[in-house]
Order: sequence, then structure tokens, then C-alpha cells
Amino acid sequence: MKDKGLKVGLVGCGWAARLAHIPALAKNRSAQLVAVCDRDEELARQTAREHGVRSYYTDVSQMLRGEDLRVVDICTPPATHHAISLEAMAAGCHVLVEKPLSHSVAEADEMVDAARQSGVKLCVVHNQLFLPVVLKARSMVAQGAIGEVIGIEIVDSLPRGLEALAERGHWYHRLPGGAFGEMLPHPIYLASAFVDDLAVVAVQAKSISGRDWMPADELRVILEGRQGLATINESLNWPKDTMTVHIFGTRRCLCAAIHGGVLTRYGAGAESRAWRAIDNVSQGCQLLAGTISTTMSVTWGRYRNGHRTLIDRFIEAVAMDVAPPVSGEEGREVVRLWQDITSGIDGSTARG
Repeated sequence: MKDKGLKVGLVGCGWAARLAHIPALAKNRSAQLVAVCDRDEELARQTAREHGVRSYYTDVSQMLRGEDLRVVDICTPPATHHAISLEAMAAGCHVLVEKPLSHSVAEADEMVDAARQSGVKLCVVHNQLFLPVVLKARSMVAQGAIGEVIGIEIVDSLPRGLEALAERGHWYHRLPGGAFGEMLPHPIYLASAFVDDLAVVAVQAKSISGRDWMPADELRVILEGRQGLATINESLNWPKDTMTVHIFGTRRCLCAAIHGGVLTRYGAGAESRAWRAIDNVSQGCQLLAGTISTTMSVTWGRYRNGHRTLIDRFIEAVAMDVAPPVSGEEGREVVRLWQDITSGIDGSTARG
């Protein structure tokens, strides 16, 4: 691999790194992944070999000493983000870190302060903000296409048979709120993108699967913002991985199928049977057209997922010395809500 510019070291060789981060870095013309690091030496060696990375390490400190890095990309479990980020920033590296930014607001504040004092950029991987379907929805909202936003509803699930859920010792289950601690950052930052100044109003969690290593497997959250309410419905019991975002406006509403990559509009016209039928037909046509468009985009290799767009913008921010696409302060606000919700999950299950 020839020298392309900014030298990047990646920490954590799990699925997020191999399936999202490394492919995105490989396609970026201004960055060069020169080293990977994982406590599992065989995994680090295999990842380096498969992706043509020249060096691998099992210790972050050794990687920082052994490589002339400009950027450190952190794809490790959330409990490690704070310590690795601080060490990388102390070494003068810009940091890209997976969500959530940290395990607590106090840790997040330390990370934001360290970035400011070191003069480096701290960026959080809120990747779904940069999906084409979400970028389009945000553009429509900004242009006033649905009127004033008055609320948002997010439905999110992981399939009941997912290996990580069935594995008692998986790190998901050691997070605050259990596996929901892994899921929640996505709907939190999506809700925050459309409804300002959110605060947690209610959290209700329940276990119905009988898996005693999970504190809960059903979750309902209500948040209140400046314009209206946001609700988050999460489940670990559904048959497949699903995420849908409904954005409610005073003129019409939007439905974004996150995994399907399709955005539909509904709610226009008068309150009559005829207009309801027209609305149904319109939604069906939009769904078909959007599905065909997204499928063709993927088939022709033109589809840019959220990770690739965010990583490209972060590398550009480092090269051009401009603000990162997701700031540490934005990541800190997600951690604030994440901490409140996961505390509510633990409290709700304890009461149950």
C-alpha cells in the first residue's frame, strides 16, 4: 500500500472495523491505514493481512510509539473509549471514536477538554446521520417541506437470534442497560437531529425472553424537546434487524426506513376517504421507486453508507483544519441522554 497522506492507526479489529471503518479508509484518497491494534494477536494479524496493512500491534501504547500517526480510529467497546482517546490525543493524534463517546458525562467532558487543550480534533461515529435517507430527510426538514417539526418516533430492533444476544459473556451485556446500551446511541442522535434540547421524561423496560443475563429486552422511552416529543421503541425479540424513523410535521410527515434506505412522505391532502386512498397509493409508489433507486445504487457501487461519508468528512476536516462532522460536544450530549436512559433501564428492572 503506497503512501496516500494522513497516516491512520486503528484500534479494535471487530466487525465494525472490518466491515465499515477499514473499507471506508481504503477508499479515501487522503488517508493511509498503516497499523491495526487488538488485544487478540491472531485477530490483529489476520486483519492486517486481509486488508494489506503493514503493521499490527496488541498494545495501543506500542502502536503510538512505533508509528508516526496523525489519526487514531477507535473501534473498541465503549468502556475503553475514554482511556484510549486520552492516550492518543496526548500523543498529538486526531481521534475518531465509535459511539457512544464514553461511559459517562464526566468521561466525555475530560475527552472534550483534552481535545481542546491538545489542539486535535475529536469526532464521534454517529454514522446514521450520514446515510443518504437521513441526509435527504434533514434537507427536506431544513427547507420547510413538512412544516414545523413537532415530534419524532424511532422504532429499533435486533433479531432475537442474534449471536451477541444469545452469548451470555458478550460485552454487550456488561454495558449500562445491557444490550440496549449498544443500541441506544443511534436513536438518540437521530432524535436530537430533528428535535432540539431533549430531556428524558420516562423510561420503561421489561424482560420477556427469559434470558437472565439481560436486564431487559423491551424498552420504551419518552423524551421532551423544545418543539415536541420524541419516542424510542426498542426490542431484542423481533425476527429481524429493523429501524424506522417517523418525523412528524405540521404539514406532512416523513418515514425513513434506515436499513432499507427509502424515504416516504405521507399525510398530505384533506381528511377524507379519497385522500386517504391517494395517500396510500402515493406511499406505495414512493416505496417502490425508492427501493428500485437504492437497489440500483448499491448494484452499481454508487451507494455511500454512513460510515464512509462520515469518515471522508473527518479526514477532510483534519486535512483542511475545519470542524469535524460530529464534534465531541455533540457526542457528549448523546452520552448525557444515554446515561439517563440506561440508568432508567437499570432502575426499571430493579423495581420489576
